[in-house]
Amino acid sequence: MKKEKDIIEELAKKGLEIIKPSGYKPYRVERLFRESTKAVTDLGRTRISKQDYVNEISGRLQKTIRRMMDSDEYYFPEGFKMENLDEKTDEFAKFYVEEILMNLCDGNPGRLKKLSNNLADGFYAATLRRK
Repeated sequence: MKKEKDIIEELAKKGLEIIKPSGYKPYRVERLFRESTKAVTDLGRTRISKQDYVNEISGRLQKTIRRMMDSDEYYFPEGFKMENLDEKTDEFAKFYVEEILMNLCDGNPGRLKKLSNNLADGFYAATLRRK
């Protein structure tokens, strides 16, 4: 089983392959993590399949990223192509569901909600280390 630190580090790496925050404001840096968590917790106590969670997260991230495109708060990594957005967000979402939701939170959205602030802090630190 992977350690929490390693999981968060890998998630931060995958996030930076999609979009990079300008500056160090926590909201910007944690955005992908927070949106992913919100996609899961907004479903309430409804338990759905792993693939449905992946679809929820990926769809939410794609919409969020498309809205952020006109902002100077984020930029795309060098060589990033918009036609790869679906693939990259699916990859991020799959990892999030498997490692964060299923592994660290035992598939329990309530536990995810309880741990989300601590996990977001780790995501923030891991992102800044990689940035």
